Amino acid sequence: MADPITYVVAVDWDDDGDFDDPGEDITADVLALSWRLGLAAPFDAVAAPSWAQITVRNAGRDYSPERTARRLPGKWVRVQCRASGVMRTHFTGCIERVEPLPGDWGARTAALHVAGPERQLERCQARLPPQPNARAGDLIAAVLDAALVRPLALAGRWLLGEVGQAELGVNTRLPAMHPRSLEAGQSVFAYAAELWGDGVPALAAIRQLAESERGRFYTDRDGRFVLTDRHHTLRRTAAAAVYADDMAGLAYQFGAGLANRVQVRLIPRGIGAAGSALWTLEEAQRLPPGAWTVWAGFRDANRRPAGALAVTPPAPGVDYRANALPDGSGADRTGQVAALLVETTAAAARLEFRNSGTDAVYLLAGARLRGTPIILGDAAMVEAADGASEARFGAHPLLVTAPALSSLEEAANVAQFELARRKAPRGRVHSLHLSGQQAAAALARTLFDRITVREAQTGHAADYLIIAEEHRVDLGGARHRIAWLLEPADGLFWMVDAGRLDESTALAY
Repeated sequence: MADPITYVVAVDWDDDGDFDDPGEDITADVLALSWRLGLAAPFDAVAAPSWAQITVRNAGRDYSPERTARRLPGKWVRVQCRASGVMRTHFTGCIERVEPLPGDWGARTAALHVAGPERQLERCQARLPPQPNARAGDLIAAVLDAALVRPLALAGRWLLGEVGQAELGVNTRLPAMHPRSLEAGQSVFAYAAELWGDGVPALAAIRQLAESERGRFYTDRDGRFVLTDRHHTLRRTAAAAVYADDMAGLAYQFGAGLANRVQVRLIPRGIGAAGSALWTLEEAQRLPPGAWTVWAGFRDANRRPAGALAVTPPAPGVDYRANALPDGSGADRTGQVAALLVETTAAAARLEFRNSGTDAVYLLAGARLRGTPIILGDAAMVEAADGASEARFGAHPLLVTAPALSSLEEAANVAQFELARRKAPRGRVHSLHLSGQQAAAALARTLFDRITVREAQTGHAADYLIIAEEHRVDLGGARHRIAWLLEPADGLFWMVDAGRLDESTALAY
């Protein structure tokens, strides 16, 4: 009889990032737990937010935040399993909220709702300076560096105004960046961040970049941010496990995911003349004494959103004027107003207007910010189609959005790539379910591992990538069920010494 699965659930109460201190192991309180990592659907570029829910005993009110000194929200949680003598981490996330059941005679339990770190990226604004000729990995690293993601370790690190963590010379180290593993990416984007205006959610910015690379961005079991390029899964040619009629269940379809007309949407870019107006004030604005901050979004000559390679600090009398009256007919007050270029991003600038006088003045209409614009052209569509497939199976269109792409040639390569792997109908296993000893043996498998699935009733046999894993543990740990979301593993594309080009394989891009 195989060894049972054992579980360890720990909360990093002291914020040192190691989960190993006495009292951090809460396994004895856990009644049930579940968690999920990975994509929401096959071929997605960015994973769905990862999550865990942990149900704990709460008779002693240790998990009732208003009755305990423990500060639960914001604490990191780690879920581990030991199977066949091997301890593995399966989920790392941050407590978002706690739901204790009220009442003296109820179940007296509490639910800890834990979110993966990517949830925090939904709440942060992404703004970057111009990033010409950069790859997805470098751009996403810059977004993550600027994002306010709760670090794994706060103990001994500096926090402004926090007693015990703001003493000069004692805890003046800044928190470390959140861990990540980012592949560089295959595509070089001429420009990218000029689509983000005066800020977009960091996760939305990452999505644009991952979709344009045709790579994958997700959070792994250790809570790291991971980016894989579009060749990553093509290089995984060996299956790590085989499942042949020994799964608890699977969902199978034939013909799902067919695409025989692929359109790729891109945005061509161009560079305008140096000294062009990037932003213009349309209406006079009253400036009382003091400093006033304005985010100026860049526009081209046709008033459409634009980016900028370079921005010139505004000069008094040339780029702006101030007056005692809004129509400019009063006393000139330009001398008492300073315009400072505080921050420049690829699509906007933060200006600070300082009125050093004792009375209010008017910043006149026509104030401007000049520089070298990146002009965003009209969206273009590149198409690849397979007429024979359309004739046999009808039209099955697919739209691919690649907002960071500006090259028609590369967009055409994307279209041909997607068409090659989706134009013919085939059998597909959408999900696979495991339980009991099957689940124990499967704990070593994780996101983007390659597996082989064989099923006698359908006659299906193919390789797949695990693109999401969901676990449910209950009955006091006696039952562990696993559901994998699967995506077909491509074997069509040519590699050295593996298949005949244009006969059994096609070029990737």
